[in-house]
Amino acid sequence: MAFAIAAVPVQAQVKNITLKASNTPVSTVMQQIEEQSGYTFFYNTKDIPLDRNVTLSVANKDIRAALDELFRNTNVSYSIDNKSIILSARGGAQPQQASQITGRIVDKNGVPVIGATIMISGTTQGTTSGVDGTFALQSNVSPAGMILDVSFIGYKPQRISVNNRTSLSVTLEEDDQQIEAVVVTALGIKRQERAVSYNVQNISDEVFLTRDANMVNSLAGKIAGVTINASAAGVGGETKVVMRGSKSIAGSNNALYVLDGIPLPSLSLTNPGDEFTIMRENNLTGDGISNFNPDDIASMAALTGPSAAALYGSQAANGVLMLTTRSGEEGVSVNYSNNTTFMSPFLTPAFQNTYGAKDGYYASWGTKLAAKQSWTPTDFYQTGYNTSNSVGLSFGGKKSQTYVSAGVVTAEGIIPNNEYNRYNFTANHSSSFLDERMHLSVLGMYMNVNEQNMLSSGQYYNPMIPVYLMSPSDDIRKYAVYERYNASRNFPVQYWPWGSQSLQMQNPYWITNRNMFNTGKDRFLFGASLKYDVTDWLDITGRARIDYTHITAEQKNYASTLGLFAGDKGRYYNNTYTTSQRYADVLANFHKTFADGAFSLNATLGASIEDYKHRAILLGGDLTGVPNLFTLANMTTNKSQAKETINDQTQSLFATLQLGYKNMVFLDVTARNDWVTALANTSKTSMFYPSVGLSAVLTDIFKVDSRVLSFAKIRASYAEVGNAPMRWITIPTYPVSDGTPQTSTYLTSDDFKPERTKSWEVGADVRLWGNKLILNATYYSSRTYNQVFNPDISSTSTYSSLYVNAGRVDNKGVEVSAELNQNLGPVKWSSNLVYSRNRNKVVDMLDSYKLSNGTVISQDSMVMGGTTGVKMVLREGGQIGDIYVNTLKTDEHGAIWVSPTGSNVAPAKDTWIYAGNSNPSYTLSWRNEFNWKGLSLGFMFNARVGGVGVSLTQAAMDYFGVSERTATDRLNGGALVNGQRIPAENYYQTIGGNGADAIGACYVYSMTNVRLGELTRRAWEKDVQVMVEGPGHVPLDQIAANMKVQQTLCMGAPFYVLGPLVTDIAPGYDHITAAIGGAVAAMHGAAFLCYVTPAEHLALPNLDDVKQGIMASKIAAHAADIAKGVRGAREIDDKMGDARRALDWEGQWACALDPETARSIRADRAPEHDDSCSMCGKFCAVRSMNKALNGEHIDIL
Repeated sequence: MAFAIAAVPVQAQVKNITLKASNTPVSTVMQQIEEQSGYTFFYNTKDIPLDRNVTLSVANKDIRAALDELFRNTNVSYSIDNKSIILSARGGAQPQQASQITGRIVDKNGVPVIGATIMISGTTQGTTSGVDGTFALQSNVSPAGMILDVSFIGYKPQRISVNNRTSLSVTLEEDDQQIEAVVVTALGIKRQERAVSYNVQNISDEVFLTRDANMVNSLAGKIAGVTINASAAGVGGETKVVMRGSKSIAGSNNALYVLDGIPLPSLSLTNPGDEFTIMRENNLTGDGISNFNPDDIASMAALTGPSAAALYGSQAANGVLMLTTRSGEEGVSVNYSNNTTFMSPFLTPAFQNTYGAKDGYYASWGTKLAAKQSWTPTDFYQTGYNTSNSVGLSFGGKKSQTYVSAGVVTAEGIIPNNEYNRYNFTANHSSSFLDERMHLSVLGMYMNVNEQNMLSSGQYYNPMIPVYLMSPSDDIRKYAVYERYNASRNFPVQYWPWGSQSLQMQNPYWITNRNMFNTGKDRFLFGASLKYDVTDWLDITGRARIDYTHITAEQKNYASTLGLFAGDKGRYYNNTYTTSQRYADVLANFHKTFADGAFSLNATLGASIEDYKHRAILLGGDLTGVPNLFTLANMTTNKSQAKETINDQTQSLFATLQLGYKNMVFLDVTARNDWVTALANTSKTSMFYPSVGLSAVLTDIFKVDSRVLSFAKIRASYAEVGNAPMRWITIPTYPVSDGTPQTSTYLTSDDFKPERTKSWEVGADVRLWGNKLILNATYYSSRTYNQVFNPDISSTSTYSSLYVNAGRVDNKGVEVSAELNQNLGPVKWSSNLVYSRNRNKVVDMLDSYKLSNGTVISQDSMVMGGTTGVKMVLREGGQIGDIYVNTLKTDEHGAIWVSPTGSNVAPAKDTWIYAGNSNPSYTLSWRNEFNWKGLSLGFMFNARVGGVGVSLTQAAMDYFGVSERTATDRLNGGALVNGQRIPAENYYQTIGGNGADAIGACYVYSMTNVRLGELTRRAWEKDVQVMVEGPGHVPLDQIAANMKVQQTLCMGAPFYVLGPLVTDIAPGYDHITAAIGGAVAAMHGAAFLCYVTPAEHLALPNLDDVKQGIMASKIAAHAADIAKGVRGAREIDDKMGDARRALDWEGQWACALDPETARSIRADRAPEHDDSCSMCGKFCAVRSMNKALNGEHIDIL
């Protein structure tokens, strides 16, 4: 809901203009007028002859006199409204007569058009429409011959004959020919879209229609080349934004956030990512960007490449997400918004409800249940919600505007007792004085955030582990009363009879109610900007900001919590973090035209200083006196007692220059030099970043005048950026422990340098049929050098490790976006397609580094993390994100080894195989928006294609016998290994390995993800049968994982596959490649095989093609039935075996899938002796064996 009160615009003050032009295009003169006056021209390019050359001289005249001179003897009329000059075509003069005309202007949906211009053709008399679309116009022109020109930005102008009417009703239609956009680039500098030489993606506020507590999550799938990785911690959790792939092995790959041209601190407390790093001096928490109210953000832009972000230096090596705050406007308006979303688990594992637990055991390896239980593990979840309320007030006059807002967010996650509350207060004031030559902007924000019990991934403090692994013969609901009074201890203690199960397991309700993690944040942000217009071509701007955050993070583990996490009376952590960023810069902006306007020059020279301070006081330990009294006086700091202080400073000089030629060719050059404290004590105390770019508007250069091709631009750019090393590497610090300074144990190379990224990109921007279809495409390539390695040093050295530069990581890829704006009758339809593809490669690792003692250090691989059965490894020639897994032991024939008793399998020791890469091959999203009479409907499809993962959740569920497939295999007589059944419990407890010790190769799955599951559920709810189409081209090694993923995503709905073809290089034989893939697909879950003919991809099939395709598909399906152990599938094969052994040809024809073909081949090329099968004749082994068994003479001659 929203309402607004708007003031009628007031005509802006007229300024004097000086012009001197000789045979100069009108567009160039108009640009000079804009630069001198601060006014902006608005017009329809079809009505205004911009390529007409003029010669004129205007000296210190007001703007109206300059415009009269410019448009003398033309059919162009103008009106001045506020700081806008509206141009339109006009007719001849009319006889004058006193009259008054009133009317109302609406769009085709009946919505009032506010601020439309109504001009009497051939005069300068006019007015604008008010808040309800009405207008009143008084004139001496006679209404009998009066003609009105009605126009508004984005609508087709209309010329209306009054014909003595005193009241008019005007309906405006949208115009495809839109005014060119302006984009915000680095440092908040605005540029015409045509003048930008790199990819800048503007993001409309429509992305926030469906909101997340962290507004960045709303950008998923909406920006080309950008990956949004949301935390699994719950509402308000931290989000990682990676642009154009991971570039740094050891450093951060997260994008920089910039607010109003000034960088923001990340405020990220390192979130734990595995079971061991959560012991837990840090609470899980949201990052700095999650503190903001999206209603306070007027616009966003993504600078995905280094060329776009080079002016921000080392902080922007990974790209920039720029935010511009909302400011006040003339008049008064009030806006209120409410947004509520509900959350439920989108996808959960498949559980079994058939087998229970053995007596006294937690795992579900008992007998079959007499009746299925009424509860499921998903009953533990709750429906989460996120409600945001925001009110904003904008008011002001011509020289002073103010915007104030207040926002409240209340949210609960799907895990009970996970809560998030945020309060935002914002004030933004801007004013102009000193004859509008001085401009002041002041921004103030206060953010208060309270987070409770963000969900931990991994084992510790994770309530989903006991829930997911509980046997269906038990009931999770009986543990909802999670504590019982203990008379000997005189307080309630945890009720959980199952122990930790080697997974640090506790009562899930105890975890959510008695292992409490509370984080409170107070953030103050104050900034000011002062700009002085020295001349009409030079201005100086100074900016300053302070951003201060105070965080208190408490952890309360109540008595009787698992001993690893708490002492006998409980444990308490109280951590305090304070972070402050002080930033200031000064910029001189130069903008001027030369050579009668043929050349334009825009330049900025500036200097900045940023000072970042962080302080942490960490206190934690067991309670000593009173159980569950969480105070500092009642604890001992036996677990954590530390103080950490950080002070980073960056001092910078930077410059940017843009040279334009006739507003159609632009050359961009930027340079920045940073002096960074992180480089102290190295040979390089500063970093220099250059960039250069070129863009050309082809439609202007070649004077293209087409209704189809409205705009075409090509662009290219090159940049070098850096990434400062981690603090403290170059200046070793000496921590104090138990009152004693500790010695440094690492060594830093003598020539330590910052990381360096060299990047180039080329692209094109095209607009067709006005703005109906907008296309953008970019190809980029980057190389990042001087990666940071930390290899171990021999134990004979006084140091344990070395920090050294080496290696290279390359990224290259494509970003494509398309936007369609089309009206479907009265409905406005906007459709956006975004495609991104990135290829990452580790080109070099650490080849060799020689220490002063002669020792040579090298490192050709690096383990980035993992468990017993899976790890991420960097290798030369590989990619960041490569996954390696262990596997089962195999015999000398390559088959899975099975124990002599046929009862179990075993892991292969020290054997690791490449499973794939976690990054997608490409991502694709399709977003649609429909608007009709103020109502809007939007939806989006996201596709993540390619990449693999390893599910340790599935492994733990298999180990405990609660997964659906463990029950299926028990029903079928055991797990299928090498075509034979072995006991399911032995098999799954070996490969499941209690999660952490799983056989990784058994749990690799494809991360290809297209959101189809919701359609399946909706169809079932309407009693519609569902069969889902699967893929048609899948490498052989990825088929099994792909089938399992599709089964899960589509919630068990049957699905068919188009083959799938396992290779694409056999046209004419695609029925064979499809049958190979089909057999594997059917074996692993496909319900139906779609046959493929030899004519696939070549031509329409004939009758013989269809027969061959069907036969190949039938063979694949039958082979899969045998492999799956389908009852009766082998019987016909056994009969065929008997007939072949007996050389019973009629018996073979009876068993054959295609007896006619088999019979005809035999008849056409029958061997000499009927009691042999083929070319062997009397040497036929079957013939000889039959004769021997029958006691007959074996004649082979």
